[in-house]
Amino acid sequence: MPITYTIDPERRLILTKVSGDLTRARSIEYFDRIQQDSDCPDEAIELVDFTEVTHFNLQYDDMLDITQRYQVAKATKQILATIFNCPSTLSYGIGRMLQALHEMANKVHLVAITRCEQEIPECVERFRSNIPKAGDSG
Repeated sequence: MPITYTIDPERRLILTKVSGDLTRARSIEYFDRIQQDSDCPDEAIELVDFTEVTHFNLQYDDMLDITQRYQVAKATKQILATIFNCPSTLSYGIGRMLQALHEMANKVHLVAITRCEQEIPECVERFRSNIPKAGDSG
């Protein structure tokens, strides 16, 4: 099953659901859809839920490629941050690796990991409050 997502334009969120096998090809296809989606708001926060992943079919090189290719979609849509929801030990480990690779690919892209859905609203609020508004002198 492909990676699915919905857009919450009011809160400027990309709500991404990964289920089944997570692969490099599925990830790249998802980035392409986001980049071309005219409904995807600029300056959104991306929430990636790994709850329903049954298999992480990824090697280190795959994760490196995913984080590097993500930079095009991020720049096109000005995605401000990514939150990985990782309830299992394995998904948490994958999330931590992706977080580290994102930090190497783009130091200004904020990445966080939550362990349950209840942590997400606080994480979103923390990101929103720490992101400079347009016109701020930084």
